[in-house]
Parts: sequence; C-alpha cells; structure tokens
Amino acid sequence: MYKSAVKQTLHAATLDNGIVLLGEDLPGVESVAIAFHTPAGAIHDAQLFGGRAATAADSPPTVRCGLATLSGEMMLRGAGDRSGRRIVEDLENAGVQWAQAVSTSHSSFSGAMVARQLPTALPIYADILRRPLLPEDQLETARQMVLQNLAGTEDDPAHRAISALKQMHYPSPWGRPAEGLSVDVSQITLEEIRRFVATLVKPQATIIAAAGRLDWDDLVARIERLFGDWQPGPIPDVVTGPRGPRFQHVPHESQQTHIALAWSVPAYRFDASYEATAALSVLGGGSSSRLFTEVRERRGLCYSVSAGYQTQRDFAAAVCYSGTTAERAQETLDVMLAEIRRLPGSITEEELMRVKARAKSGLVMQQESSAARAGGIGRQWYHLGRVRTLAEELERLDRLSVASVERWLADHPPEDLSIVSLGREPLEVPRDLSP
Repeated sequence: MYKSAVKQTLHAATLDNGIVLLGEDLPGVESVAIAFHTPAGAIHDAQLFGGRAATAADSPPTVRCGLATLSGEMMLRGAGDRSGRRIVEDLENAGVQWAQAVSTSHSSFSGAMVARQLPTALPIYADILRRPLLPEDQLETARQMVLQNLAGTEDDPAHRAISALKQMHYPSPWGRPAEGLSVDVSQITLEEIRRFVATLVKPQATIIAAAGRLDWDDLVARIERLFGDWQPGPIPDVVTGPRGPRFQHVPHESQQTHIALAWSVPAYRFDASYEATAALSVLGGGSSSRLFTEVRERRGLCYSVSAGYQTQRDFAAAVCYSGTTAERAQETLDVMLAEIRRLPGSITEEELMRVKARAKSGLVMQQESSAARAGGIGRQWYHLGRVRTLAEELERLDRLSVASVERWLADHPPEDLSIVSLGREPLEVPRDLSP
C-alpha cells in the first residue's frame, strides 16, 4: 500500500451569483496557477434560438462547428479598456504563462505565474470574461488563426479518424470536434459570436480553480470584488440527440490506414471508472501493454497502437487507435479485436500492479505542478461536484484488485463497438459485430 507524505489543504467557496471558487495550497512551490472555466463549450456550437438552445419543436438548427473556438479567440482580441495587444503585453509583463482552450463543455482561460503576480493578473481575466469587446476589425484575423490551426489537424489522418469515431460513438452534440471544422468556421458571423458569448459566458456554472502558493482569504476577497456583481442569466439546456452509425470508412488516398475503435464505459463520476481505466491500461496503456506487445512488437503490424479512457460528465468511452500500412490493416484490426475480446478473464496480478504503480506516480507528481493541480481540481468539481483528496485517490487505487477488475469486465464485456477506418479500402468487420 502506497502512503503519501503530501499534506493537502483544499478550499471551496460559492459566490451568490453561482461562481464556484476552488483552491489548493501547494506550500512547496513559489508559483500559482489559475483557470477560469465557463460553460461555453463546443456542445453549444449549434446556433442559439433567441438566447436558448434548439428543442425538438424547432427546425434543425444551423451548426457552426468551431463557434466556441472562434468566440474564445475573439474574447482575447480586446476586453475592458485593453486592446488585444495590451492584454497579451500586460499578461506577459507580469510573467504569466497564459493559455486559452475550448473543450466539449467549457471555454477556459488560464495562467501560471509567480505567486506575487496573481493580484495583477486577476483584473485582466475579469475583463476577458466580463467585458470582451469582440471587435469587428479583429474578426478576420482571429478567423485565420483558427483556420490555420485547423489546417494542421485536418491534415492529420490519425486525428481525423479519432474525430470521426467520437462523432459516431457519442450522442450528438457530445462528439462534436471542439476545434471546429474549416467549412463552418469560414461562415461564422460577428453577430453569431456576440450572441454566443452573451448567452453562454455566465457566472453560474463557471468554475475558477487556483493552486500553488495561495492566500485563500485574499483570493476570495479579490474574486468577490472582481466577479461578485456579475449578474447570472439562463443558460440553454443541451438537447442530446442520437448516436451515429456503428461503422464507417473514410476514404483517404494513402499507403497508410488508420483504425479507431470505441465502446462505452462508466463516466469518471462513477466508482467503476477505476476498474474500467485499469482494464484499459492493461490493454493499451503504454509500451508494456497488450496491444503494444502483441500488435506492434511481436507481429510488427503497425507503427502506433494504444488504448485509453475518455470521459464526459455523463458518459465515457474506451478508445483504441492504430496506424498501419494498407496491406496489413485488416490483420491489425483482427488482432486488436482479438486482444479486446481476450481481456475479460485474463488479467494478471503483475499487470495490475504495474498499472497501479504508474497511476500512483502520476497522481503524486501532479502535486508538484500548480498548473496541473489547478486543472485537476477544476475538472474534478465539474465531474463530481467536489474535489477528491490525494489520499482518497490513492486509497481507491489500493482497493483495486484483479478480482474487482475481472468482476467488472464480466458484467460489462467490451461490446457495441464503434469502428472507423481511414484509408484506401474499407476493412471487413467481423460478422458477430455487424448490425
């Protein structure tokens, strides 16, 4: 059993307007990181109907895939009395390592800095969230920035295969690519961006997470002054639609074929997610995993193969990927499926101990990074409504056993697979997987 010597001090407060403020003291560091997560993610990329989401009674909404991403980029192009250039200069003059990102569920603005610079950075982030200018003269520059980033991802066949898999496997709109699609980004108007920001960047459901060398009482007082009078408003519900087809071939003229598979597993908020992630780590979590050993090392079928766990708040998926040659693609798929089928009833104590050791090391090393901890506590609150302590996490890993993982696999064997191939020719799906 692993015992951590790390002493944690966690904080949480909720403002009257619904903002959740989280903090974790990391006394061994001189830095602090803070992340602002607003509920303006890619699930809202469908155009809003007068400040609300589409319902079944409406005609199908126009989807602007990338609206959240372009809106986030525009929010950095000027806020309050700061131009976009001044926002960047003020952050960098304070030594802030800043970032902006959009996920399925949130638009996020974050920064890591020497702890004494936090009071300087907070008003800048308050302007970005509360008073974005969204200037018309910056729209095309921001659009080109997003399109250039998309050009890289859309030219990456592995990314395209996994993106297609998520859109098939998750119910709409949860599999929508957060980075957007070039064809949609090219058509987004400034009016759509302004409506998106006004409707979705709201205090309720916003999470502010800070970690590092913190003065918690001072942080609460500053957040209250900067955000306490931010007025809440209704946030449209997400209308969840059906899943896509189970199998898809994406034509791509290449000597390579990219294969992506998924099946449903428990979301992170469920206790059984520990058993699911352990089983997936045994299957494809590194160079000692079964897929790597059997598909890549022993048979030499591919240059890349892996399996991992991806979660939304209400559902999650096991995702496997392999990149191989067109000539060996069918055999690669067949062996991957054979290893997935072989998983229940075959996990060894040695494999599980290796998985647990790697997971525990990752948890402990995360405590050394203020940015990692700010991100971690924010994600946990979104998924769980609370923050687990390191001791809780380690204790839950200690309770994992071959018996508990096998029991979960016996009750929930990998099934209902979604499969995407991207390459010259479609692959043959085994008859027992066919609809």
